[in-house]
Amino acid sequence: MLLLAGSAHAEVYKSTNADGETVYSDTRTQGAEVLTMPELPTYTPPPVAPPAAASAGSAGQEAAIYEDMVIVRPEDDATIRDNQGTINSEVQLTPALRSNSKHRIQFYLDGEAYGKPGSSVRATMTNVDRGEHILTASVLDAKGETLITTAPVVVHLHRETIYNPSNPNNPNRPKPSPRS
Repeated sequence: MLLLAGSAHAEVYKSTNADGETVYSDTRTQGAEVLTMPELPTYTPPPVAPPAAASAGSAGQEAAIYEDMVIVRPEDDATIRDNQGTINSEVQLTPALRSNSKHRIQFYLDGEAYGKPGSSVRATMTNVDRGEHILTASVLDAKGETLITTAPVVVHLHRETIYNPSNPNNPNRPKPSPRS
């Protein structure tokens, strides 16, 4: 850089050689005249936008558009009695889902994705085994990256079984004692 800067301010000489050709040089020769060179043109680029504004499509910026996401149904620590093993889940998202940006909602049951991501804030999970389960949901961007996730909700699913001693269909059900 220093060499270029030095040569930018060097004098330029114009002379004619023995063949009658005009020669321009930075070395002074006998009979050469000093040329006054015009100022070099310069260019000042416009200011660069800060990285956050420049990457409007980045996941970090998109994540900031969602303020809150919560599971509103079922409530945390809810007991669900359903012999078909059905759990109906619903989330509330603030602001609303940006489906025009190809954002989708993915529901999770016990940490595993349940169904495919979609634009509905509701999901019906069927044939779920009895027991305790953890529900969550996330908004995914077009690349499948998570933008926001709900807090986990624990539910307890109860399903009757024919092996319950009081179930009339239980093959091992004790016979009622005759009344005297």
